Amino acid sequence: MNEPIKRPAKWRRWALVSWLLLWPLLAALHWYPIRDAYSRLGLLVTLLLIGIGALCLFWKVRAMRGFCVVLVLLFLAAFLAPGRNVNARQMQQDYVNALRAYTNTPYVWGGENHRGIDCSGLLRAALIDANWKHGLLTTNPRLLRRAFEIWWHDSSAQALGNEYRGWTKILFSTPSLNSVDYSRLQPGDIAVTEGGAHCLAYLGDKTWIEADPNALVGDKVIQVKAPSKNAWFSQPMRILRWRQFADKP
Repeated sequence: MNEPIKRPAKWRRWALVSWLLLWPLLAALHWYPIRDAYSRLGLLVTLLLIGIGALCLFWKVRAMRGFCVVLVLLFLAAFLAPGRNVNARQMQQDYVNALRAYTNTPYVWGGENHRGIDCSGLLRAALIDANWKHGLLTTNPRLLRRAFEIWWHDSSAQALGNEYRGWTKILFSTPSLNSVDYSRLQPGDIAVTEGGAHCLAYLGDKTWIEADPNALVGDKVIQVKAPSKNAWFSQPMRILRWRQFADKP
C-alpha cells in the first residue's frame, strides 16, 4: 500500500514563499537608480535574509550547504584577507572605460546606476565599477573593499571637492575648463565647481564627461570637448585626483 505523500509544514511553506518574494525585492532595489542610506541598507538586509533563508530551507541538501559555506569563505576573504599593490595606470584606464560606459545614461538626481545617475554618482559609480572589475580579475581583496567603501559612503560633488574621507586630492584651481593647462591633467582627474554644485571627469584629449542636468542636452551623461560653450566650462573649477591614482606605488 502506497504511503501518503508528506506535505511540508505550514511554516515551511510560508518560509519558502517569503524567501521567493525576497528575490524580486532584491531585483527592484538593485534596479532603482536612486541610492541613499535606506536603499543601501535595504539591499544588504535583503541579501542577508536570502542567505539565511537558503541555509534554513535547504540545509539538508548537501550541494546547497557546501555552496553556502563557499560563499561565506569568499565573503570573509574579500573583507579580511590582505590586499596587494595595484597597477594604478591600469586602474586609471579601467576607470575611464567605466566612465565612458555611462554615456547617454539619463540624469536622475541621486542616481547611481545605468538607469539614472547624477554628476557625483557618475564619478563614484565608475570608480566602484573599476575597483570591482579589477578586484575580481586580479583576485585583490583590497579593491573589493574599496568598491564597497565607496558604494556605502555617499558623497556629493561638494564633498569630493573637499577631499571627502581622503578619497580625492586637490591639485590646483583654474578659472575655467576652457583655460586650464591640460598638460597638468591625467585621464580620470576630477573638476568640481568652486561652489560644489557640479563635477566632471576628464577622459583625455581635452574631453570631459558629465551627468548634465541641462534640458538643452537632454538631461543625460554627455562628453564635451574643450573649448566649449557649455555653461560649466566657463566657471572656476577645483581640479582633483583620486588618491587611488595619485598615490602610485
